[in-house]
Amino acid sequence: MLKMWVYALLLITAQLHRNTVFGAVSPRATDEYNASSKVGIGIADVTGTAAGVNMMGYAMPGQIAEGIHIRQRSRAFIIIDPSTNKRVVFVSVDINMGTTAVRTATLKKLNATFGNLYNEENVAISGTHTHAGPAGFLQYALYQITSFGYVKENTEAISTGIFNSIVKAHNSIQPASIYVSSGELLDVNVNRSPFSYENNPKEERSEYTYDVDKEMILLKFTNANGDVIGSLNWFPVHPVSMMNNNTLISGDNKGAASYFLEREYNGNGTLTGEETIVHAFSNSNLGDSSPNIFGPYCADTGNPCDYKTSTCNGKKDNCWGRGYGYLTGDDIYATKIIAELHVTKAKELISSATTLVNGSIDYRYTRIDMQNYKFTRNGTEVSLCKAALGYSMAAGTTDGPGGFNFIQGDNGTGNPFWNLVRRIIKEPAKETIECQRPKPIVLATGEMTSPYDFTPSIVDTQLLKIGNIIICVVPGEFTTMSGRRLKKTIKKVLVERGVIDDGGIVIVSGPSNTYTHYITTPEEYIVQRYEGASTIYGPNTLDAYLQIYQDLANSMADNITLPKGPATPDFTDKALNFILPIIVDIPPLFKKFGDIWKDVKANYTKGETVEVEFVGGHPKNVIQLEGSFLYVQRLEGEKWINVKNDGDWTTKFKWLGHSIVRIIWEIDNDTIAGTYRIFYQGYHKLLGGTIESESGTSSNFTVS
Repeated sequence: MLKMWVYALLLITAQLHRNTVFGAVSPRATDEYNASSKVGIGIADVTGTAAGVNMMGYAMPGQIAEGIHIRQRSRAFIIIDPSTNKRVVFVSVDINMGTTAVRTATLKKLNATFGNLYNEENVAISGTHTHAGPAGFLQYALYQITSFGYVKENTEAISTGIFNSIVKAHNSIQPASIYVSSGELLDVNVNRSPFSYENNPKEERSEYTYDVDKEMILLKFTNANGDVIGSLNWFPVHPVSMMNNNTLISGDNKGAASYFLEREYNGNGTLTGEETIVHAFSNSNLGDSSPNIFGPYCADTGNPCDYKTSTCNGKKDNCWGRGYGYLTGDDIYATKIIAELHVTKAKELISSATTLVNGSIDYRYTRIDMQNYKFTRNGTEVSLCKAALGYSMAAGTTDGPGGFNFIQGDNGTGNPFWNLVRRIIKEPAKETIECQRPKPIVLATGEMTSPYDFTPSIVDTQLLKIGNIIICVVPGEFTTMSGRRLKKTIKKVLVERGVIDDGGIVIVSGPSNTYTHYITTPEEYIVQRYEGASTIYGPNTLDAYLQIYQDLANSMADNITLPKGPATPDFTDKALNFILPIIVDIPPLFKKFGDIWKDVKANYTKGETVEVEFVGGHPKNVIQLEGSFLYVQRLEGEKWINVKNDGDWTTKFKWLGHSIVRIIWEIDNDTIAGTYRIFYQGYHKLLGGTIESESGTSSNFTVS
């Protein structure tokens, strides 16, 4: 127990319930068509616990969810070769990362419904990397510290939502054409670790215009009539437009981009979550790519931060990357601007996408024991290391600094206090220390197995082929140059082997399937800023992945199947949870659940904000998957019509505590004038554990 508290102290300060209701979608038989391509697309809700759970990404223990701005969604794309019926499934989901627990739970659901049609080899689950969703869906102990354990309900919500999106995609399979286009997207990302990037060879850097990738690659899907039925694109940028003091669930800039583009294609009359035309904004080699495009500045002086260490007067606490939100002090505004820039480019690429994607569908998959992986480089056998995190990991980044006196670029031996803490937790073995050099180790996670493994060793690696398009589905955050090396290596192999031609496109998509932190180049690793310190398998990690993905590419060229590799351990049954349950909800005196606590005004004009508060139970009582805590309703004749829900950009649902919820609606300028009301629905817990539903309605009001 003492060690668990020390773990918590270290990562808390250093940055790093039940009775859930889920709505499952029933599959139906799909007609088989004779066409050059078949495509199915589906969207579903994956929003987990709306309040009372830590948010995943910044590793800030005090960042506890307190409501919903926009819901998180899963967007699934099934692409089939009609001549062979071979298919791949690519899922872009508004969560921080693909994880072993989520993947395992999703595949079990798919197997129970479809048998082996959709399986671990042909299903890829890629997180957009939003930092604004509820945590607890990783099975490894390190990631559970700041979330106070494993939250089974969130894993179940996410995996059910992903399953539902795949079922919807399966049910919508139809003849289709696929087109590809790409273009430069500016003013969206900058390199947050340019000092590390510049340690890469000058001649290699000279091959590229920018120190982050600026290319968006987009696949457009059209039906037999030529109508757009969806799109899928990749562009590398961290979804950290929502800052680490945000407490509202959001898909951040990627999820917002999908929301805005889907609004355009489906029409504002479609409630969010009911779209039939789906647009996914996936991530790529985002490891050092930040949306805070104005760079890091000292909050106290306004001067640029120290270039190497990202500090101000030797301390990193005041060094923050400035994004669009700096102009207004509003991270929702920053999220919207980055999202709209994504959308503008995606619309341009959809319009210009005329290059038809033809060719076979294929995939390769294998699991690798990374901590024991060996490969040959220049005739010498090279081994990876037992996983470990360095001091600079605890420093955080300019997107969100960590705690205490850690700084980036620390290649020293650490300070006496934190070395003592390390010895109390787990002193790294001499072999690990030597293997990980020059990383000063703060946590030897690969040697920490109590109460269960702290970080993964068995890792999913996957390669998808869609005609002349190759998707490297990667289990972590590749930096810009790491991603470039991977793409160049795999394209060279597949062009030489005749799998794709010179015009083929190789994409890095992650973090997907399993999460293994960062992957830097060896040169970036030496610098030991945040990304290098978070490259857990040591300085040879990237070279190992280059070999692994070459093996996948060669097996595809040779038309052979690789062994699946060692089984992935499952710790979910014994995973710990320290989150206090809701014992009972108690309404204020003389009030009952669903009553109005603070009512609306009688009249509003467009551009104004409606606020109403209800007596409500804790949102943790029931996860309303495919549901909503609120509806904005308009009176049409004698019938109330739902026009907004809690997945809409203009609404917010907030848990205020003490059995009070607040609903906010920012009235759009294109809102139809008329009579409106706010409808609330939730659940409260009685003493003894029984869950009861509740609902309430505001007074009517007019919008003019």
